[in-house]
Amino acid sequence: MTETNELPIVKFHVQDAAIAEMSADYMPLTINGLDDVDGFKAVHAARMVVRTTRVDVEKKRKELKADALKFGRTVDGEAKRITALLAPIEEHLQTEEDRFLKEKERIKAEAARIEQERLDAIKAEEEARLKAERDAEAARIKAEQDAENERLRIEREKLEAERLAMDAARKEMAEKARIAEEKLDAERQAYEAEQKRLADIEQQKLDTQRKAMEAEQEKIRAEKQRIADIEAERVRKEDMEKAKAEAAEEAKREAEERIAREAEEAKAKAEAERQLMEAARLREEALRPDKEKLLAVARAIAAIVVPDVSADAVGTASEIKHIIRSAAVRAEELVSRLS
Repeated sequence: MTETNELPIVKFHVQDAAIAEMSADYMPLTINGLDDVDGFKAVHAARMVVRTTRVDVEKKRKELKADALKFGRTVDGEAKRITALLAPIEEHLQTEEDRFLKEKERIKAEAARIEQERLDAIKAEEEARLKAERDAEAARIKAEQDAENERLRIEREKLEAERLAMDAARKEMAEKARIAEEKLDAERQAYEAEQKRLADIEQQKLDTQRKAMEAEQEKIRAEKQRIADIEAERVRKEDMEKAKAEAAEEAKREAEERIAREAEEAKAKAEAERQLMEAARLREEALRPDKEKLLAVARAIAAIVVPDVSADAVGTASEIKHIIRSAAVRAEELVSRLS
């Protein structure tokens, strides 16, 4: 079904051309004082035509708008019904989505915990290995030192036995022992330096892994914040749409109330005009016998016949005829104003 935003064309019985014709015919009409009965009648008749046209337009407007109001109520009802049907589906999907995200977060946390435990185990294992190596090396050095000490002890006993005869040889052996001890000290210091270097390398490796884990956790935190920001923006937009819809509904309600109020006022005004017209008609009916009687008097005056007179009285007779005609016209005018 093709949707369109174009509004249907509203047509009334009266056309612009007819209104223009009324304007051309009726706008020049005026009433020139209280004596202008014909002007009043023409203006009144014209106004009745315009009023009838306006009332017809108002009736047509109510007919056309009744369908629109009915359609609006139907649309609102259908929208509420569909929204009510969609709400449980959306709630179910939201619940499923929240459960999925919660489970995803739990799995990430569990993976991070397992990884941390694995790193701790590797660290403990490496520390144990290094300790075992250090202990083994210390044991080896101690064994060598013990063996050397034993050898030196035997040598010293031998030298002591030969001390008197081999004093020079004893001094030489003592010097060799000193050099051997210095060599052992140098080897021990080199071993300790190497162990420290290996420990520093291992610590750097652990620090690198820790920083990588912290970076991953920061990424997870940032993703959570982004999802929370998106949700907050969605809620804000929904609140704005809801506020707009409520404002539109309020404006629509006020417009409908104003239209209804104007319709009531127009109806009251039309009723008042009808009552005035009816009162005027009743008064006209009530005065009709009197008007007919007075018109009969005016016609009787007009029917007065001035007899023929001599030439000397012709002027006077002519003036009397003029007076009679003027009196008859004046009497008819007076009767026509009686309304």
